[in-house]
Amino acid sequence: MNAAATVGLTLALLALLLTGLSLQISRLRLRHRVSFGDGGHKDLLAAMRAHGNALEQCSVFGLLALALALLQPAGGSGLQLCCAVFGFARVVHPLALFCRWLPLRQAAHALSLLAQLGLVLLLLNPLISA
Repeated sequence: MNAAATVGLTLALLALLLTGLSLQISRLRLRHRVSFGDGGHKDLLAAMRAHGNALEQCSVFGLLALALALLQPAGGSGLQLCCAVFGFARVVHPLALFCRWLPLRQAAHALSLLAQLGLVLLLLNPLISA
């Protein structure tokens, strides 16, 4: 799979995750009849944080992945590995947050950061070598 296809698939799956997290917020807002903020409901606050954190992390990762795909159109196993690890971590993170399992949430966050760092290194390597 070339880099564009890898990044496109990853971003599409991350968009589905973000959509699901957004729908969870809407569902909880309807249930609790809260238009703004969390209304003091811990489940709504958790859903809002899960969505916000995913959006923050996915934005940075997506930009890095797109930049790498532009610089190295053939792709490679490094890009695929980073995308797979990041996608897995982003699915696990909100699940751990909703279940209030801090060690798993921390591990998922660490994996997300490692995948982003991997992309940074893949991006910098050819730029520094040139």
